[in-house]
Order: sequence, then structure tokens, then C-alpha cells
Amino acid sequence: MRLSEKFLVPRELALLYDFVNSIDLRTYVEAGAAHEPKDELQTVARLASWMRTHELSGGGPAPLGQVLRLREALRAYLAIPAEERATASDEISALNAASGSFPLVANVAGGMVELRPAKGCELGRVLAELQVLSATGQLGRLKMCQSPECGWIFFDRSKPANRRWCSSAKCGNREQTRSYRRRQRA
Repeated sequence: MRLSEKFLVPRELALLYDFVNSIDLRTYVEAGAAHEPKDELQTVARLASWMRTHELSGGGPAPLGQVLRLREALRAYLAIPAEERATASDEISALNAASGSFPLVANVAGGMVELRPAKGCELGRVLAELQVLSATGQLGRLKMCQSPECGWIFFDRSKPANRRWCSSAKCGNREQTRSYRRRQRA
């Protein structure tokens, strides 16, 4: 099952969501067991498998280094609070540079214009979804969990779009418990 299906992410950003979360850096302990970090794109073979799972084809996968740079740049950009993203020049420069390897072309059909990946560059769909989120004003709802042991990218469905954690019941509860304990010790 794809992550976007498991967490009920809107279809129009499912590929972007799955891509940025293809690396799981979470290090929390739950029920006495440590969560094992993993990387779905660690090797060329794993990248090819991930692309098949996500129905991406056409010319084979992009070079692994370019794919990893794009994912790293996207994650760094999404880690910035939404209200500060416009001024995050280092992250913007890194994302602009990494996205240059994944060109998009305009596709006009039925009076509608959409961006699609250039031929042989299917992973460009990730950038097309990023652009759609930006154009619809929803990019600020895609953010990184603020728990230092998490780093999961989540889509904030709350009405005011002010969630800080991917899960209030898990990461939020852990952080609030830590904060409470710090206050009690002080």
C-alpha cells in the first residue's frame, strides 16, 4: 500500500507525498520498540521498484544522484514554516537547481493547461504536483512534523492549517509530555 493511500492524502498530491516520504528518518520508540529508519530509494534497483509501484515509466529512472538531490531539496524546503518559505533563499536555490533535471512541458487540452513531465522524465510529475499545490494556495498545508525525532512530511487538513505534528496522538503527545516534564523539573 502506498503511503498516500494509508494516510488518505488527496490524489492531486499523492506522488509528491510518497516521494518526499520515501525516506523515513523517524527515530522514536513506541511500545518499547525503536522505529527503524529506511530509504526506499537507496539504490538504483530500489528506485526502479519505487517508480514501478507509482506507475512511473518512460525512459527509465533518472540518475539516482539527481533523484536524491531533488528529494533532499524538497524536504528542506518543506521543513521551513510556510510563512517563511518565500524568504528561504538557500532552500529555494537548492530546489531550483535540483528541479532543473526534471523538466516540465505545458499540455493544453480542452481549454485547460497543465504541466507534465518532459518525455523520459516521469519523476517531473512530483514537481507538477508541487506547482498545483502552489497555484491552489495549498502548498502551506504540506509541512514537516516539528518533532525532532520524526521529520515526516504531512498534509495539514485542519481548518486553520496550524498543525505542528504529523499526529497529535503520537508526536504531539510525546512533545507535550516532554514539555510538561521540563516544566515540572524547573
